[in-house]
Amino acid sequence: MKRDDASLVILAGGASRRMGWPKHLLPTPYGRLIDYFVLRLGGLFSEIIVAGRELDLAVNGVRVVVDTRPEQSPLVGIHTGLSAAKTPLCFVLACDLPFAEPALVRFLLDSSSGADVTVPVVRSYFEPLFAVYRRSSLAVISETLDRGDLKVTASYDRLRVQEVPEDALRRFDADLCSFINLNAPEQLHLLKQL
Repeated sequence: MKRDDASLVILAGGASRRMGWPKHLLPTPYGRLIDYFVLRLGGLFSEIIVAGRELDLAVNGVRVVVDTRPEQSPLVGIHTGLSAAKTPLCFVLACDLPFAEPALVRFLLDSSSGADVTVPVVRSYFEPLFAVYRRSSLAVISETLDRGDLKVTASYDRLRVQEVPEDALRRFDADLCSFINLNAPEQLHLLKQL
């Protein structure tokens, strides 16, 4: 069911040096990886935004926005997506997480009431590139970037962060496949499992 209050923000701004090819353009049985995300997750959101730099990309029903700042960091992509969004909530997804489970995404959105950031915790680490951000956190993220701190979680100490533990995540994604990321060419065979 589509959420009128939420946007999907796909981060496609990484250099992808190890992969040697832009990850959002990797081939899947459903077309490019970016097309697969739209097919699999698009129905949950009122809009889809792809944030990055030098993106020569056309996807039906998707708004492509150029990074708002010159620094290279996923935090810049988050800032860009939040700045462009027309909704109060944004689900931020790195484009190297092809196994994003829609039921888990929906659960995180449903769990985001009262939080600036709703973030999974897997193996005791935040997963900030598979998380819900409220647009109202934009000012704090801007200040974080202004002081030169590019770490994605650097602003968390000044935001209301809701941590979602593994046991809650596993109710919707038993093997936590949503957090398998593609970094190198030898992992490309995994895309055949989509």
